[in-house]
Amino acid sequence: MLKRFILAFVAFVGLIVPATFALALLAAPPARPEPVQPPGCDRTLADVTGGVAAMQARIKSFGASAGPEICTATRLYFLEVVKARAVTALCKSDAERERDLGRLDADVEHINEATAARCS
Repeated sequence: MLKRFILAFVAFVGLIVPATFALALLAAPPARPEPVQPPGCDRTLADVTGGVAAMQARIKSFGASAGPEICTATRLYFLEVVKARAVTALCKSDAERERDLGRLDADVEHINEATAARCS
């Protein structure tokens, strides 16, 4: 009788332990993979950063002069910053993304104010 009880106990444990383990695996939350960066992001980020820097240099070269050239340059600078913001939103992640987007949003607001002041 003891032998039969031990055999039934071992069979019961042999069924319960794997079933419990399988249920625990199914109930566990899925692993979160790192967000995949779209291909070409490094190059695209470098390109838009260079475009923004070139437009900043162009605007600074005009100095305090007012006229249609500065208005055109300011509008082109606005387009470069908006393009840089779109690429940043797609290609960066985490705190760096949020910091850069905040900076670019502030730049867009500043450019809009400058355009309104100079080119209205």
